Amino acid sequence: MKKVDEGNRCVVFQPTFGNRPDQYIGRDGVIEQFMAGLREPVGSRNRCSLFLGQRGMGKTALLLELSDRAEKAGYVVARVTAHEGMPQAIIEQFQMNGSVFFKDDRRKLTGVTAGALGFTFGLTFSEAAERQYGFRSKMSLLCDRLAEKNKGALILIDEVRTSAAMREVASAYQELVGDRKNVAIAMAGLPHAVSGVLNDKVLTFLNRATRVELGLISTNLIKAYYERAYRGMGIHISDEFLDRAALATRGFPYLMQLIGYYVIQYTPEGGTVDCAIMDRAEKSAMGDMENNVFKPILSPLSENDKIFLKAMARQGETVSTAKLQAALGKMGPAMQPYRKRLLEAGVIEAPRRGELVFAMPYLADYLLDNKY
Repeated sequence: MKKVDEGNRCVVFQPTFGNRPDQYIGRDGVIEQFMAGLREPVGSRNRCSLFLGQRGMGKTALLLELSDRAEKAGYVVARVTAHEGMPQAIIEQFQMNGSVFFKDDRRKLTGVTAGALGFTFGLTFSEAAERQYGFRSKMSLLCDRLAEKNKGALILIDEVRTSAAMREVASAYQELVGDRKNVAIAMAGLPHAVSGVLNDKVLTFLNRATRVELGLISTNLIKAYYERAYRGMGIHISDEFLDRAALATRGFPYLMQLIGYYVIQYTPEGGTVDCAIMDRAEKSAMGDMENNVFKPILSPLSENDKIFLKAMARQGETVSTAKLQAALGKMGPAMQPYRKRLLEAGVIEAPRRGELVFAMPYLADYLLDNKY
């Protein structure tokens, strides 16, 4: 079977973590809200956003989309993954991404002049500034320098979690806003990690930030997306198979990319999607879900954690904690530590008091079909 050109296929669907698909769907309201915040005065609540979502919900793709749009709106962007060296990484990102706006600036300042301004040329700090100033002061200098070119500064942090580096960056942001610098920040992470940041006694001011929970995408939107994508690739697909493909994703963004990718891969150029192609695409997509999502999540869990999860899986989609406690038998009275650990690991969620659900579709089926 002849495959569709690899380059074209990869442009349409990007079923790997950290990549951004050709078209970002289902988050228009979230994106527009943040972009509107960038047009609002410094200090606006919408200029500081926290995006919460489980694995595969498209958090990294969202930050990539915001980065592109913000650059077009006149911002220089520093995009990093949270780690202990994050403050310096942010500084370097601003210097690297902002230097293009100073390429015609041939001045090289020395001596007293360089010391007073903090730069030798472009966005390169003077030796004194590099040696004497910390993150907050360097950010202030960079914001002022970028303002000379009518540019704002946007910090994007992925996989956010509580740490000394996070405290340093967030505290500096608060002070920069207080100084009326044109700076904004957006952070994304697992719900329990974001919760840890918000509960940090140094970072309580972040509770005033705009919080957005990234949930499942409407299968109607996914169906429309698939129809446009396949038509653009010259692939013929019936309404029945469009419905089947969309419903099979259960609204999960990563699975949407996987199924879309494999349908294109297994359909001949200019061909028609049939039942055999759909079967094969769904099987391949579920294989990737198992290898890239389920196994890595379940691997570090204890045996009792897995017993807890299997007992949940037998109860159905929405699980009553009272019934789960009874099903666990001797483990029941001591279930709270397992519940807490699995919530923090992003394996399960508690939508309402006394109820639990799996955080990802098909995980319950996988647990029941496999021995752990």
